[in-house]
Amino acid sequence: MKKLVSLLVLLLVMSLAVCGVAEDKPFAGQTLTISTFSFNAELLQKNIYDPFEELTGCTLVVDSGNNAQRVTKIIESPEDYDVVIIGDMFVKQLMEAGVIDTIDATQLTNLDALYETARAPMGEEYGPAYTFNRLGIVYDSAYCDVEIKSLADLWNPELVDSIAIPDMTATTGPLFYYAAAAAFDLTPGVDDEAIFAKLAELKPNVVKTYTSANDTITMLNQGEVSVAVLLDYSYTTAKNANPDYIWVDPAEGSFSCYNMLNVIKGTDVKDLAMAFIDFYLSHEVQLAEALDGVDSPVRMDVELTPEQSANFTYGEEMVNSLLLPDWEVISANQAKWIENWNSVFSVQ
Repeated sequence: MKKLVSLLVLLLVMSLAVCGVAEDKPFAGQTLTISTFSFNAELLQKNIYDPFEELTGCTLVVDSGNNAQRVTKIIESPEDYDVVIIGDMFVKQLMEAGVIDTIDATQLTNLDALYETARAPMGEEYGPAYTFNRLGIVYDSAYCDVEIKSLADLWNPELVDSIAIPDMTATTGPLFYYAAAAAFDLTPGVDDEAIFAKLAELKPNVVKTYTSANDTITMLNQGEVSVAVLLDYSYTTAKNANPDYIWVDPAEGSFSCYNMLNVIKGTDVKDLAMAFIDFYLSHEVQLAEALDGVDSPVRMDVELTPEQSANFTYGEEMVNSLLLPDWEVISANQAKWIENWNSVFSVQ
């Protein structure tokens, strides 16, 4: 009787395999090393890493940390990495260093579901964006008596010693530079002298030029600043700590940056790398990340309620209204901008 039961179980397993229930593990035994951000690690593990390992049979090695440090590590040892998840400013640096590989976009089955601007922000041969972030202003209504509606309002003398802005070396630095220029109808790369003159006028109001958004939120929470220029995802974190915080989409418009997925040149598991990028863009992942408050979705078919999408860069109307900096202009001028920035904000 036991032999008969065992035989029946074996036949059942075989039949399920034939029907596709017992899934193949196409990348079993392979390892994919990812360079990525350090925040939301537990949610990324739940929504992306664990399901992808289960689906493919591969092993993921996740190396996280500061953006600038990660860029340095990848440039120095590209052979240690297969995929990089990082913002567009740093993608551009890695491209210029020659360590980003080109891709065959036809391998990405989810690409057509993305907003067009997210499909190839750095060119058709390079990886897609998986989320949008827009720059805005956060202020503590309990301590800030000035009603803020625009970037130009930050120059109000009543805001002396009140503001935190991103450093030029931070991901959001060039976005803030473009936004500050727009506030006074100036053009980066053309009117730089005038732009830095306006930044010098802003200096008395600036308490901190930051490289860490998390540290800036801490400063808000501790009352060290009452106004901060931040990306939208940071506001979600800040709002959870204090309901008095108000988000402002500047009247000048919302400058935006993308976080992107790219393959490192020289990887010997490129097919696995492409499968990972495609999985990151899947409806299941994009929805899960949005519902957990991690990232704004770039898929057009991810539907969220107003409550679920609050503070996100979400929906066709908002996405189409985003302002994008010119990364060619930034690349050509950033070294000089950093030098001038340090001259203005040297005591920060």
